[in-house]
Amino acid sequence: MRLNKAMFLRHIENGEPEIVSPPSTSGLYIRTRGGNVVKVSIPKDCVAFQTGEALEIATNGHLLATPHCVAAGALGPGTISRESFALFMQPNTDQHLSSSITFGAFSKRVFDEHYDISATGM
Repeated sequence: MRLNKAMFLRHIENGEPEIVSPPSTSGLYIRTRGGNVVKVSIPKDCVAFQTGEALEIATNGHLLATPHCVAAGALGPGTISRESFALFMQPNTDQHLSSSITFGAFSKRVFDEHYDISATGM
C-alpha cells in the first residue's frame, strides 16, 4: 500500500488550484506531554494514529488524547490549503465509554462546548 503525505494547493481567484511545495511552517503540530508544541513529520509510507478524548475515557486514561492543530502557512499570492484524508472511527452512540457516560452523551457534550446551536436557528 502506498500512502501519500498531505497535498498543498494554491488557490488563485478565477483560476484552477495548483499543487505547490509546502511552506516550511505548514503541517501537523502536537502538544507534547511536557507542554511543548512541536511539528510532526510522518515518514513516507507510514500512517499516523491520533488518539482522541473518547478513547482516553474508554481506556481510563491508559491511552491519552493528543492535543493537535494543523497549519497551512502562506506562500506567495493566493491562498494555500493543506489537503489530507482523515478517517474517524467511533463506537455506536449507545456504547458506554465509562460507567457514567455513553459515546452519544460524550459527543453531545463536546459538540455543545464547541458550537452555539442557537446561532444555527435549530
